[in-house]
Amino acid sequence: MTKSKVILSILLITLVIAATLILLKREREENSTSKTTVKLSSGYLNRVEIIVLVDNNPNPQRPDLKTVWGISMLVKAGNITILFDAGPSPKILKHNCEALGVNLSELTFIVLSHEHGDHIGGLPYIAEVKPGLKVYVPSKMSDYAKNWIKSLNLTLIEVESSTVVTKGIVIIGQLYGPPWEQALALNTTRGLVVLVGCSHPGVENIVSKAVKELETKPYLVIGGFHMVSRSREDCEKTVKELLKLGVSLIAPIHCSGDTIRKILDEQYSEHYLKACVGTKVEIND
Repeated sequence: MTKSKVILSILLITLVIAATLILLKREREENSTSKTTVKLSSGYLNRVEIIVLVDNNPNPQRPDLKTVWGISMLVKAGNITILFDAGPSPKILKHNCEALGVNLSELTFIVLSHEHGDHIGGLPYIAEVKPGLKVYVPSKMSDYAKNWIKSLNLTLIEVESSTVVTKGIVIIGQLYGPPWEQALALNTTRGLVVLVGCSHPGVENIVSKAVKELETKPYLVIGGFHMVSRSREDCEKTVKELLKLGVSLIAPIHCSGDTIRKILDEQYSEHYLKACVGTKVEIND
């Protein structure tokens, strides 16, 4: 190969590399623009009500409600009614709904945080009362779980990245735990209300993602924090991280464990929202 051909080859390789870098830069800019669109289109909710339908923490004032290891929360926001996770048991979900006067045939859609049985096991009851209902799941949920949900005659919708479902209601895109897990954010006039299932990727990481993508301060985080076997030091660190992010109220239930609840009760009572099965939380103007 002559010297001129070598130089030409080097120039061609350089041009290819430069073109590739330009395309990658353009792709990053397009992704950034997409995220900004999500931030600006979320809207606000004037009033939100959350009811804990299933939890393993008993309610001293409601001994008629059954407890089981799992979580399910009902969200009412205007004319939208959402079920966030379904607990592990159709029978217990049905029992507690009837005891609380909740009619799941009024649901607008379901959001599932992840594929574990204590979060999706109650779905057959929803399929019975409202067949064909939309169920939003992480796109990287296993095919086994997806096919099971489809077999119930429910409409599966896969969510890859953070998505505005309707005004003020955003699904926070999946993070890896394992497994892949998503969350639900409600953009209220007081700030973001974030519902988490088990927080396998870390509750502080989920809230941080919601805050960054929606550019809105957090107000309340409620759900499972996955800290039942974690040390006191780890629990204290998580509380401090949530407060650093600007969270005003922290409501750990399900797999959060007693340690973090005790820390909040003893050291951060002004930020602790005690919750259990049957708890109702209202956020309004």
